[in-house]
Amino acid sequence: MFIKKVQSSIINQIRKNPEVSGLRYKDFGKSYDFDDYSEEDIVEMYYGIYKNNDILFLLVDGDYFIDMNDVIQTGCTLEKVTYYGKPTKEEQKSISRYNIQKISTFYVKDYFLITANKINGMNRHFISRFLWKTGAINAGRNQFSQLYSTRNDYKVLQDFKEGLFPKDLFYPIKTHINRLFFENDYMISDFIVESKIQFENV
Repeated sequence: MFIKKVQSSIINQIRKNPEVSGLRYKDFGKSYDFDDYSEEDIVEMYYGIYKNNDILFLLVDGDYFIDMNDVIQTGCTLEKVTYYGKPTKEEQKSISRYNIQKISTFYVKDYFLITANKINGMNRHFISRFLWKTGAINAGRNQFSQLYSTRNDYKVLQDFKEGLFPKDLFYPIKTHINRLFFENDYMISDFIVESKIQFENV
């Protein structure tokens, strides 16, 4: 399992008292009997991931569940980027395949999933806290403390339905949504990046 590990003491405590653990296994899990759950199952439920055969549920940041089979699009809101060296004014305004190699780190306000149907009165559901807790993204520091960060490791733009966006911004969706829920890195591949920074799709 590639999501962040949970301490054995926490797992043991949950096993001893599943009824008071806060896990919603009776509502969203695969069994009413807690003995039917493996350690991997418990770790997933601890993070809000519930799998019941073909029914897949995620506890999103607003503390409600969404059916992952209803998700049609994913995205993030990019707020800031930092650079290796001093960027030009033009480089600060836009990201292209010519200058993405100069970017060090992306700082994101939110990651979100969009569902075909409204859930809890909304189609957009935030998952930044989930991605941070499971180790997919990092918490920003100092002047970026209100944001989440991910490094620009690939240094390339990837082609999506809505345009070219940094591959590293999609990576948390690829691993902690697509791979985790569907065992298919590109199951939900319609990805958007909302930002004041422009993306030159050339």
